[in-house]
Amino acid sequence: MSEPVQSRVLRRAARVVGGYGPLQQQLNASREDMISWIRGAAVPPLATFAHLVELLLDAGELGRSPPV
Repeated sequence: MSEPVQSRVLRRAARVVGGYGPLQQQLNASREDMISWIRGAAVPPLATFAHLVELLLDAGELGRSPPV
């Protein structure tokens, strides 16, 4: 089974901001929520997910095609 898109976005956003700790602080999320979202056991609220996508857009991390 493939990894949920929310988990993939969280992982990529964590790389952009320097790790899960800084991302957790930026999202004002609990450690338990972060773990649950990363594992795919729960999905982040829509506003949180939109913030993650915005982080990636601002960092130029979305819309890049993989090399062929």
